[in-house]
Amino acid sequence: MKKYKTLDGKYVYKIKKNSEEYFLANKEIYKQDIDNLIKELDGLKFNSLIIIFGIDTAEYLNELKKNICEQNRVIIYEPNKDVFEENKVINLTHNKIKLILFEKEKVKEQLSLFINPLNFDNLYLQFFGNYEEIYKEEAEVLTQALDYLFVDSLSFMVLSNRFGEVFIRNLIWNLDIINKSTSIDKIKGKYKDVPAIIVSAGPSLEENIKSMVRNKEALKNYLVVAGSRTLKALIKNGIKPDLIVTIDPVDENYEMISEYINSDIPLAFYEYSNRKILYEYKGEKIYLSSILSKVVEELNTLKSIYLGGSVAHTAVDVARTLACNPIIFVGQDLAYTNENHHAKEATFNLDKNINYEAAELVKDVNGNEVKTNATLNSFRETLQDYIKGDKRANEVEYINVSNGATIEGTIHMDFDDLFKTNIFNENKYNFKPIYNMKINRDEIINDITEFISFYIEEAKYGIEKCTLLQECHENKSLVDIDNNDKDFTEFLECFSKIINFEKSKKSIFLGGYFNNFTSNIKREKFRMDVKDYERLTSNMKYQSKCLLGYFKDMKKMLENVQKIVKEEVANFNKYHSIN
Repeated sequence: MKKYKTLDGKYVYKIKKNSEEYFLANKEIYKQDIDNLIKELDGLKFNSLIIIFGIDTAEYLNELKKNICEQNRVIIYEPNKDVFEENKVINLTHNKIKLILFEKEKVKEQLSLFINPLNFDNLYLQFFGNYEEIYKEEAEVLTQALDYLFVDSLSFMVLSNRFGEVFIRNLIWNLDIINKSTSIDKIKGKYKDVPAIIVSAGPSLEENIKSMVRNKEALKNYLVVAGSRTLKALIKNGIKPDLIVTIDPVDENYEMISEYINSDIPLAFYEYSNRKILYEYKGEKIYLSSILSKVVEELNTLKSIYLGGSVAHTAVDVARTLACNPIIFVGQDLAYTNENHHAKEATFNLDKNINYEAAELVKDVNGNEVKTNATLNSFRETLQDYIKGDKRANEVEYINVSNGATIEGTIHMDFDDLFKTNIFNENKYNFKPIYNMKINRDEIINDITEFISFYIEEAKYGIEKCTLLQECHENKSLVDIDNNDKDFTEFLECFSKIINFEKSKKSIFLGGYFNNFTSNIKREKFRMDVKDYERLTSNMKYQSKCLLGYFKDMKKMLENVQKIVKEEVANFNKYHSIN
């Protein structure tokens, strides 16, 4: 690596890669690359996240700093270790700019610390100079990681929006079921080294079931875990699973399990699982905590279950909580194997209304291309991340007997061949219920209603004060002002109410409504360009108008949730007065 002076007085590195020499940026008119970088940041918002691939000699930093504000974060990835070492002092001198050595196995995990549902659509990715051409593979890995995090965040917001109401309605009812169930923590580790079969509904399921039927006697040594969708297919073929996992919130999920509502197979659920299934299902139930352990003090020692997007993710986490090993994926295609979205035996009426159009190609277990879509591919990547983290921390093996997309971190095997191997080290535990849950349902309902009522009043107060504050002088400043100024102290009071609301642990009770509200409000009410940041953030009139909009939407959202809670509590009480 050698530094050269360009014709316009800047400096550029010349590096060697694979026996070839490259200049990392324009070796003659370096300023062109700087100008191109800055030009692409046009329209930058005050809170945008900026990701840049390549630092070179850091010549662009001064110009970059002129075009961002104190709220912007800049992440710079440098793929060349020598160049990184020359520039790592940046991390000591620029608190809003972080330089990271590019390591492809770490990039997704690193970016997940910065990208979330609140900012995923407010980020800029730029490739500086000649980096994208010189480091094609690394640039592609970075792009794929960002695509994954974008889809993951978007999916989270879509689910929050789509299921916000049903989440709350299910929670109100399911509080009653929790005390009649066994916490997963009470049977943690009970299936140590018992192989677990996670049965999913991909097209490979049909062939996989045939293998299970041929080896039915051996299945007694496995923990067979089904989802609602795969239960019928298994039982129709004479295979009784050891455990059912149900996490889907909607009533359509009831169709999948309705024929077997009197079954004695243990059913694992969490707070948002479909309430109709839980109330009618006659078998024992196992409680998986996701919500209450974060907010109810008596439950804060419970393990929080993993929700990766599909029931298979949760089923795997349940099996690993039980200490099962190895984990075997059945029907886990995550692709349209043979042009099918599900196995025929695991297809239901609701599938007629779902768009299963494929738009992507990935490698299958045989190295060929197979069609998939963004959702399935996102599921595949989150599953791979889970496997990677688990294998890093524990001695565990993952085996894929499906014939769809390849799943990194798994060994692919023929299912019949797997049955011939001796992987049974322990006798399978015989599940016995332990009714250890002692939550006070009425207390939790009161907590929810009091939290909502309190912040409705806070929103009303904020509306009243901010309506008056926005009438202040056009140029009244939030910076050059006496700390005892009446308007200023009232503004700070209103602002603190927003901070307290957003930081409250109990906001989790609002579920998808809170997620959508905080996401939308920042897009609609607090959207300002970098160039306007200093002027508008110091302007009391403008900021009061923003807070007024916040409080109005906050009140509307909370009143909507309040109405849903009241309705469902009334429905619950009516049901129990009759039954």
